[in-house]
Amino acid sequence: MRGWKAALGAAVAGALVGIGGVFSPVAHAEDPELTPVQRFAACVNGGGQGNVLMLMDMSGSLRDTDPQAGRVKAASVTVNRLAESLAETQGIKVDMAVAGFSTGYERTLDWTPLTPESTGKINSDIESYASKNNGVDTDYWSAMDGVRKEFSARTKDQANSCNMLLWFSDGEFSLNVRKSDSDVQRWGGVKPWAPDNRLRSKSAVQEALTSGQNDLCRPGGLADQVRSLDIITVGLGLAVDAPPESFNLMKGISTGQGTACGEQTTPTPGEFLMATDVDDLIFTFITALEEGKGGENPVCVDSECPEGTRTFVLDGSIGAVNATAKAPIDGTRIYLKTRTGESLELTQGKGEKDLGGSTLTWEWVTPRVLTFDLTRKSPDNWAGPWGIVFVADQKSDELAKSSITLKGDISPILANRADLAPRIGEAPVELKLGTVDRNGERIDPTTLSNETTMDVKLFSGGETTALASGLKKADIEKPLELNLDDLKPGVAELVLTLDVTTESWQEGGETIPGTKLEPRHASIPLNILPPVNFPSIPDRISFGSTEKPDPVTVQVPLDGEGCAWLAGETKFTGYPEGLDKAKLFSPASGKDSCASGNLELTLDPGGLGNGSFTGTTTVMLAAKDSTAEPVAVDLAFDLSQTRPVSQPVLWTTLIGVILLGVAIPVGILYLVKFLTSKIPGNAVLAGSVSGPVDDHGAFTDNGVPLGVANLTVAHLTNNRREVTVAGKTLKAKMGMALTEPGHVEVETPGPSAGGRTSLQSVKGNAKLPLAVQGNWMVALDPQRPMSGPVEVTVFTAPGSPGFKDLLEDVRANIRTSVAKLREGLPPDQAGPSSDPWGGGGGGSAPAADPWATPKAPASDPWGSSPTVPQQQPPQQQMPQQPLPPQNPPANDPWGNPPGDDPPAAPARGNR
Repeated sequence: MRGWKAALGAAVAGALVGIGGVFSPVAHAEDPELTPVQRFAACVNGGGQGNVLMLMDMSGSLRDTDPQAGRVKAASVTVNRLAESLAETQGIKVDMAVAGFSTGYERTLDWTPLTPESTGKINSDIESYASKNNGVDTDYWSAMDGVRKEFSARTKDQANSCNMLLWFSDGEFSLNVRKSDSDVQRWGGVKPWAPDNRLRSKSAVQEALTSGQNDLCRPGGLADQVRSLDIITVGLGLAVDAPPESFNLMKGISTGQGTACGEQTTPTPGEFLMATDVDDLIFTFITALEEGKGGENPVCVDSECPEGTRTFVLDGSIGAVNATAKAPIDGTRIYLKTRTGESLELTQGKGEKDLGGSTLTWEWVTPRVLTFDLTRKSPDNWAGPWGIVFVADQKSDELAKSSITLKGDISPILANRADLAPRIGEAPVELKLGTVDRNGERIDPTTLSNETTMDVKLFSGGETTALASGLKKADIEKPLELNLDDLKPGVAELVLTLDVTTESWQEGGETIPGTKLEPRHASIPLNILPPVNFPSIPDRISFGSTEKPDPVTVQVPLDGEGCAWLAGETKFTGYPEGLDKAKLFSPASGKDSCASGNLELTLDPGGLGNGSFTGTTTVMLAAKDSTAEPVAVDLAFDLSQTRPVSQPVLWTTLIGVILLGVAIPVGILYLVKFLTSKIPGNAVLAGSVSGPVDDHGAFTDNGVPLGVANLTVAHLTNNRREVTVAGKTLKAKMGMALTEPGHVEVETPGPSAGGRTSLQSVKGNAKLPLAVQGNWMVALDPQRPMSGPVEVTVFTAPGSPGFKDLLEDVRANIRTSVAKLREGLPPDQAGPSSDPWGGGGGGSAPAADPWATPKAPASDPWGSSPTVPQQQPPQQQMPQQPLPPQNPPANDPWGNPPGDDPPAAPARGNR
């Protein structure tokens, strides 16, 4: 497979030399001549932020298809090799996250810079997937929805992101029958795309699968939404017992082929690779992200032979070799034939050998799969032909496989990138190209092989312009002229492609042809400025994420003089199911309402669903001098929308019971309420911070000082009625009124409230919906409720969906919530004397008596009195003792009905 191949190998550093200026968010060029992984490679080579998400199947079938966890071994080797390649270069930025899927999506490792120092942390998380093979579903829809949310949040504030999904599964899209409501809740709740389907029968499961596939593959569906976020998808399928066609949907999601899936299929959005056994999986997994060329050879029998040897030629432009080989049968011996003609057996296990001018290391990942690395230390015994030889004790009809990556010490660059400011209407600009080594040092073109060539293309406004083709080494550093007359304003991409073939080798009158390296690609953003006196805008904006159907508004910054308006030509490339009537509008809708400084845009989703609104629109730019003709520019946008977790089981059960007849005892209804009042989901993550909050400000005004890494997790297993996380005990309650939904209470020593935006309490304790994930609570200090620090606790689900919006809700509403909690409470009493054994300074208040009878405040706007300790002078000055926990206040400032204990279960009769 051609691959990434150039991107993350040793030579990528050069593409980063000369990066300067600030670039707008980029909607990347789509060169149809590059493979999907090469497009990702070119983006990283051009200085973009690399984001690689590894998504692992956790379904129960893995216990049979991959009992030795070969997927984990392969993923770990991939991480190590990639990190080593990145360490050899300067300035490359690639982060990796790890997630799993079965009944739903769960991120297990947050985004982590991929370096040799971080591989231990990353691989530790990957290794945990060896035992994660108990999932009941292989839910493609939830997997892709999690990917959509992950990258939408990840790239929101990144100027130039390069995104790749590496997705492994051993089975087709499948769901299991749920025999009861408890199964529904235990296995992640109802499916978001089929909220009314309880999956109680095989026919119901098939109906849900059909609906899920339709939503994945419809025009504008989930597959299109992922592609519209510029995510390259590499799918890896393990087909041990399953027929290849069972992976057609996975292939369709990854590439658009197989099962026809989505409309955004040109250029090809990804790649799909299939393995038929674990050894094949490991070989495929490792080589999927290598730049090497694959090859197949028959095996030699008993001794070395030419047909069983794969030859490659090295010269001074090659710094290292990475290779992966797969033997066709057990007991196959693999040899490395060196430049001097010596054959070294790469014995089972691990090994290392100093070859004089180079170092050889190898490891057998399985008894049939070998990886080895050859690293140059000096020119000695390096240049010339080398080979891999396969020898077995018996003949094999199956061929041996190998992938050899020659890590060339060369990359193409735009040398004057930092000095360029191309502007439409001005003179052409000169592009100065060149080549550099892994350290960013210039390479003299005369030292390159005669077969080295460079191609240069420009992508702008959907048009492709070939600026140069087949430049010989003598012409590479000659300036190229870029005419700006026919270009559109915005971020264009300059794509450089360097083709290198190593020098041929002459020996004994025989010529061994040089080895052609994988092309080196670099995709470099060029900010094409509008004519003078016109403003410029970003290429892409994000409306963020929302759980509401309400319109979302953003301010698009205009850089420079002049103004802009929305031209009204908007195309949605992705949208949640049923929301194809979404609209994008602006107060600035014409030349008469042209906006300066910022262009206000509002996206009205027209309803609530699960998915991303993605698309492009046209914005008109007008010059400060109104006589100049307006200029049209393209603007890409996205909005991530999620329907909040709900508890539909209760209502459908109640409706079903009512339909059976009004004679059913009310006690059964309450029992149903009690049985369904449980915390949904697989886990709850929570974290707390505290600080001052008053009428003048809050410690959260500049943002809540809490990150995902600070959260603790509590897994929801059998007991979903009570869970403790981050020091808070959450208890599920069913609600006393017949139609009152269940909720969660959090007992606190001081007054507290919970929820989102408009918080609630019951008997002075925080009240949260049963789906606590995505909500927060605030608690007052029990000793100084009016002036003490305020504690904020946030709750989220695995993967932290909507975490930024949750923190923003805290920031926006905490002062109002705290003021409401404090309303009617008496002022805090003065603290104890500084000298607990003697008289304090004049005027100091007496110490509090923690055993005194509480005194009710003079006024209570909710009609009940909070319990607050009354201050009394001590009979004898003693050291101040800590106050014991106080009873929660009786008042409920949110007006909820008192009392919420579950009723006694109805009598079961004789057993």
